[in-house]
Amino acid sequence: MAARHYTAAQREEADQARREQIEQMHQQLAERMKTFDDRENWQNWLTFSRNFHRYSFSNCLLIQIQAPHATLVAGYRAWQAKGHQVRKGEKAIKVMAPILRKVPLLDSAGNPVFDANGDPRLTRELVGVKPASVFDVSQVEPPPPPTPPAPILLQGQAPPGLWDSLAELTAKEGFTLERGDCGGANGFTSFDSGVIGVRDDIDELAQTKTLIHELGHVYTMGPAERLTYAEQGCRGLREVEAESVAYVVLQAHNIDSSQYTFNYVAGWASQAARGDSSKIDEIIRATGEKVITAAHRILAHTQPEPTAEDELIDARADRVIAPRSGRRLTAADRSDGRTAGLASWETVAEPSASIHAPVATVAQPGIELRV
Repeated sequence: MAARHYTAAQREEADQARREQIEQMHQQLAERMKTFDDRENWQNWLTFSRNFHRYSFSNCLLIQIQAPHATLVAGYRAWQAKGHQVRKGEKAIKVMAPILRKVPLLDSAGNPVFDANGDPRLTRELVGVKPASVFDVSQVEPPPPPTPPAPILLQGQAPPGLWDSLAELTAKEGFTLERGDCGGANGFTSFDSGVIGVRDDIDELAQTKTLIHELGHVYTMGPAERLTYAEQGCRGLREVEAESVAYVVLQAHNIDSSQYTFNYVAGWASQAARGDSSKIDEIIRATGEKVITAAHRILAHTQPEPTAEDELIDARADRVIAPRSGRRLTAADRSDGRTAGLASWETVAEPSASIHAPVATVAQPGIELRV
């Protein structure tokens, strides 16, 4: 088939249409986030996001807005590559994908990095975003085989191996796990002593949920937040983050913890904004990013078996943490081989040290993007 050539006017028209679509998507996000300072809406998003913890907050929310019953999405060719065909007439779900260009790779001193042949190594730099089309599993034929049913758990019993997996993760993060008296609380995290405590006189499932909650604190709090964690003025938002992480992780393990999680949610963003209503959307976005990032980090360890989502080429989101220090990425940062030939573009970024700092969403490995 001959390549199609566009005139300058046609290219400008296409660019304008893309800009308008991106602006419309941003407006959709802004309108939906205005409703999140509410218990029911926040719970609905958390329940939805259990299937999309590999996606950024913005893209997860865009999928929910357009297809609230979606459970597994991928691009048109990704479905074809797995032997499925999007049905004729199905409407695409629009998400945001990065526009990248190749630039020389620089080391920490700002100097070009060369390969073994003396040629400059290249990396990709983010220059913008564009709409991308994905389709839900309900829009393809033949339908993929159903996921095997989860085992029915006895009341109060945690999924087999989940506690041990969480304990491994706790040790990996440099914390000592202790079970015993927690001074009347279900658990605690001491950043000073490097100890996570879980009370031992509650049932196994409650202990497991408590440990996920405490790991939620570890993964959502930067250095500055850890210093102020004990101050009462900061704890409300921190508890919403940690409880939300616990809810998403347990939902992914087929356990509903809503009776514990949503005792305190309504008005949390307004309280965190402390009277400055202009910051509410900013707090909701940052909180959503932290929750989905932390949940992904925990689930990547507690659910190591490949899923249908992992097997779909552009639905997979390889775990890449973008450095938050402001320095240039070094050759070592990018030398793990994940960038070359990687088909997926959606990643999860490390939570920022401040709830008001820029939060990364859609990205190519090693690249951050605010959307």
